[in-house]
This record gives sequence, C-alpha cells and structure tokens, in this order.
Amino acid sequence: MILAIETATEVCSTALVHNGVLLGERSLKEKNIHSERLLLLVDEVLKSAQVKNNQLEAIAVSIGPGSFTGLRIGISTAKGLALALDIPIIAVPTLDGIAESYRRSRLTKENENFCSLIEAKREEAFFAFFLITQNDIILQSEYAIKLKEEIMIEGKSRNSIIDQPSINASSIGFLAERKKKEFELSDFLYLEPLYLRDFVATLPKKI
Repeated sequence: MILAIETATEVCSTALVHNGVLLGERSLKEKNIHSERLLLLVDEVLKSAQVKNNQLEAIAVSIGPGSFTGLRIGISTAKGLALALDIPIIAVPTLDGIAESYRRSRLTKENENFCSLIEAKREEAFFAFFLITQNDIILQSEYAIKLKEEIMIEGKSRNSIIDQPSINASSIGFLAERKKKEFELSDFLYLEPLYLRDFVATLPKKI
C-alpha cells in the first residue's frame, strides 16, 4: 500500500493506492496552502480508507520540477513519514506523473507522443517528451527547461499532444507502484528536489 504526495504545483494532493486500485484521494488547488494542509490531507485520506500508518509500505512523492517551496514541503513531509514508519520513499519525477495522468485519462489504445509541461514563469516551461502506450509511459527526452514557444515548435515536429491533464497524487501513486524498482530509494536522507533551474531570490517591488 502506497501513500502518494503531490505538491510540485498549486495542487496539494494525497492519495492511497494498492494493487492498482485507488483507495482514496484528497486534493486542493490553492496558492500557499501546502504547508498548512498537506498533513491534514494525509490524515483525511488514511481515515477515509480506514488505513493505519503501520499498514503503509512506501511513501511516493513528486520530486519536481515545479514550485521550489511546494517541492521542499512535499519531500520533507515524505521524509518525515518514511523515517517514522521505517519504509522507503519512491521518488517520482513530476513530468512523469503528468504523463501518467494523461495516459489514465485518454480513451484511445493507440500509441501517442505526449509533451509534459509545467509552468516555469519568464515565458518558460519545464518539459519532457513521452511515448504513451496502453499500459505505460516511456521517456523520450531529457527533463529540461526552455521558452514555451520553442517547446511548442519541438512538440509540433514530434507530433506530440501538448494539452495538459490535471496533475494529482493518484497518478504519482499508480506510477510509483508500477515503477517501484526504478524509483524506490531505501536511503532517502539526501533526496533533493529535481529543480532544473537555480533558485533566484527577488526583492518585492517598491510601492
């Protein structure tokens, strides 16, 4: 049984996944509430599924790219829970989680090219290209950051779908369950977010 956490964007989400079944999910989309609400959402999703902490086998967490603050909150929470319960962390790149969300929402069984995107401000976006099959997502590029205009041009040349699904913890959980061997970390103390860009502090504008 896997508890999944997604905080890389404005969405703050937790989910409980077991053997390909979603046992519960709680999500909020609101700025600057992750630190206040994440543990409450974890508690809610466990209680709704009548699952106790000691029944969890792993914590899956979205590791970025995305919001610097959101990622730090999600990963630190995952570390705290994993340490307390003595269970591993499954570190899932957020762009993979978006691709999994798309795979689970689509109706066709045909293979498709898909571009995962996360807003990065400054007219830029974090992105990666995937091949979406009926049963899996296959990474076709590096995780990177570019001007959105350049990504659109590359996406067109790859014949990639760019319409983005909503990111949520259930997709992180399902992907973690399916790719546990690839993403699992038994030694997670030094796990850091996948930022892709250095943090740049800015001063507030004078009024």
